[in-house]
Amino acid sequence: MIQFFKNYFWKQVKKFGLKLVIIGAIGKVISMTTVFIGIPYWFWNSPLLNEKSQTISVYLHPDSTTESHLHTIETKISENGGYGGVMINAMWLRGWDERVKPGKYDIDDKITMGKAAEKFAIGAREDVKVVVPSHREVEFIAGQIASYTAADSSEILQLIAPEKTRWKIIPNTYYMWWEGNAEDVVNRLIKENDTWWTEERIALAKAQGLTPEEATILASIVQSETKNLSEAPTVAGLYLNRLRRDQLLQADPTVVYSMGDFTTRRVLKEHLDYPSPYNTYLHKGLPPGTILFPEPRFIESVLNAEDHDYIYMCAEPGGTNRHVFAKRYSQHIRNARKFQKWLNSQKIYK
Repeated sequence: MIQFFKNYFWKQVKKFGLKLVIIGAIGKVISMTTVFIGIPYWFWNSPLLNEKSQTISVYLHPDSTTESHLHTIETKISENGGYGGVMINAMWLRGWDERVKPGKYDIDDKITMGKAAEKFAIGAREDVKVVVPSHREVEFIAGQIASYTAADSSEILQLIAPEKTRWKIIPNTYYMWWEGNAEDVVNRLIKENDTWWTEERIALAKAQGLTPEEATILASIVQSETKNLSEAPTVAGLYLNRLRRDQLLQADPTVVYSMGDFTTRRVLKEHLDYPSPYNTYLHKGLPPGTILFPEPRFIESVLNAEDHDYIYMCAEPGGTNRHVFAKRYSQHIRNARKFQKWLNSQKIYK
């Protein structure tokens, strides 16, 4: 082989002269160097999307194959006027195609082809904002969480439905990885609950004679009873008075929850005997679980409940969403009759 190149070289020298052969060889080296350096430079520094393109989000599902990931990347970028096919081919040449990680990736018009490829290859994905609302139905909460993540709603429901877990799901806004499964998501929420329950809050609950779980259950009743945060500490104090006196809580929202008919606006005598461990007209103490997912502010209302002597309360006439409170049963009866009269005037019979 070496002899072949020697013969070829001297043949070219005889034909063109030594000077021209050397100049030609140098030219070829420069040309080849330009190609090998230029292509990677172009790949690394060329924009992936057209100028002023909107930011696009690429979702790579954790259950999908690498081939499916690459197809999703190429399609999403190409559909938005970018060079999806070119980038995927360049990733293949570099051996990056097998390194693509699942997750949510945001691509804007400032990112170069090389940086975007690197982003997918090293898994530099974005987190997502997961909003857990306050709601009474656990199915709704599971669906909401799933809508922000790749997790399956039925699997989330199965994990958060048990009473021992349900109280740990605090409504709030969380940031987490989109590709997490149901177990990842629920474990994250439970961890956030553990963080929320600081030593100070645990001590406040203990001072009220409650565990964190009991405080959360009571908060769910308080929030169901009043949407007015300013009177929530008063309502919480009333229920704590009943608990300490070993009286039935007799909280109407627990009856409504027991029946499962949330259109009920007027709790009647016939409802009070509805058989359920959640019916606090039948069973003393707190129900076995929360009757909604209470907001942190209402849990704080329980921890900082108002100290008073009220034992009775009744909704205030006029649809004010407030309550009137009483220390004596006779006063409570008068308040209740006023409210019942108002309900009748509004033709609210059930």
